[in-house]
Amino acid sequence: MSEPFFTAVGSLISPGDLLGPLPYTRVPHPLKVARKVARTLPKGFAIQGELREILDPGVHAPSPAFNFDPPGEEILARSPKAMAVFLTWGSEVDDDKRGGGLHKKHWLIAPVFPLSDMNQEINDRISGKTFRMADVIRGGQSPRFFPLPPLPNEISEGSYVDFRKICPLSASYFEDVPRPFRLSPIALNDFYHQLIWFFTRRKLFFSPIECPKCGEPVDLNVVFEGQPLDPDA
Repeated sequence: MSEPFFTAVGSLISPGDLLGPLPYTRVPHPLKVARKVARTLPKGFAIQGELREILDPGVHAPSPAFNFDPPGEEILARSPKAMAVFLTWGSEVDDDKRGGGLHKKHWLIAPVFPLSDMNQEINDRISGKTFRMADVIRGGQSPRFFPLPPLPNEISEGSYVDFRKICPLSASYFEDVPRPFRLSPIALNDFYHQLIWFFTRRKLFFSPIECPKCGEPVDLNVVFEGQPLDPDA
């Protein structure tokens, strides 16, 4: 029997955990800075939350001046939510938890979207053929996207991880986030190979290579850091 694609999560959050939904953001251009307003509105002007003045750094010159040194300025950005795959190494997670102040730490996610969102057709300039983008992703033919089968007990086409939208989130987001499943060791290994393909476009991660000195095949599953495949090990 082949190994399942998804397995149960461990007690600790680890790379390969499927979690969320969580917000993911893209910094817009031009920046729109949101400065808190100290004054209050007249009676009868009922609002919820705090007042903000929206400023454009290329147009406005407020006092005090814009300061993008840490912690920086508050800015406006759209923030949809989606399921995501957790990326930050467990050792870094442990160090951050021991150090405290999780709201100041940054952990990485890659958002996950339904394959049904990718029904558009694309034309291959080399072969001249037309392909459905969802089929390209499902076949692992694009370095930008990693295909995921339907979750257990889920009826759908499946989904995909979008490596183009990897982003950091405050670590405090993950304290109570649902973690229904994680990628199995084999699926996680395939995930990392495709992630490295996305960053490097190097195909050596998909086929055996030989040692230039002895000619023996090189094990591509060796990791740089002693991160156990079992997050509880």
